[in-house]
Amino acid sequence: MPLNWCDPGHGADISRRSESEPRQACTAAHRSRNHPEAGGRGSAGPRGAAETGSRPTAVLASLLGSGFAVATAAPKRVDDALFPEELRYLAHAVDRRRAEFGTARVCARRALAELGIAPCPLVPYPDRSPRWPAGVVGSISHTENCCAVAVTTDPSILSFGLDIEQYRSLPLGLEPLICTAAERAWLDTQPSDRRAWLARLFFSAKEAFYKCQFGTTGSLIDFQDVALALDLDEDSFAVATIARHGSQWQRLHAVSGRLRRTGGLIVAAATLSD
Repeated sequence: MPLNWCDPGHGADISRRSESEPRQACTAAHRSRNHPEAGGRGSAGPRGAAETGSRPTAVLASLLGSGFAVATAAPKRVDDALFPEELRYLAHAVDRRRAEFGTARVCARRALAELGIAPCPLVPYPDRSPRWPAGVVGSISHTENCCAVAVTTDPSILSFGLDIEQYRSLPLGLEPLICTAAERAWLDTQPSDRRAWLARLFFSAKEAFYKCQFGTTGSLIDFQDVALALDLDEDSFAVATIARHGSQWQRLHAVSGRLRRTGGLIVAAATLSD
């Protein structure tokens, strides 16, 4: 049953939180990005961070299915739940960054435990993308009051991207930076009072897609490099066009996208399967 994608009536804050993954090459949109917590398959503890209310976790689990393990929590400082390697990585980080990074690692270990994987340090790669244990594909996202992690060991999942957003309308001034001409033409066909929050759906879906593609290509791309098609009846999105060439980009046309809403959050997930 499709979501009731009604105008949330919230503000239009487009500020982003960083999990310190590699930045997308979007120089025009003047905000800190939720960079690609990329869903790549990794190479080769402590507890903390109370889980959030069951609704975000349940919605995420429903969205992704039984092949994924998920965990969510409200960001907070959890230094005593981190491995020494992770604490060294955070040596010069501000409090907010420490809270987001630490909570993400605690959530990740909670989700990995569901897959039978023992606690281990999860220090990012030099390009700041997440480093998963061998055989794991996963993604991390966070917003003001929620951190979410999803992981899988399903060998048919090649790459995965997750994004969570506050359910707020997108400022119209940012729409031309986020949406392609084709996407804006589709927005023209929608009721005018729904345009700004539908543009937010494009933003979240693209964030999820960018993380997914980074796990395969290792490339930084701009919002304008991909056009998506939203299907509000099916709560899904698909790749329409990609402004890159070559076999690795061609296969990204097979990325499947899903959307959900829980409380004041939008959840978007993009998956590339074998």
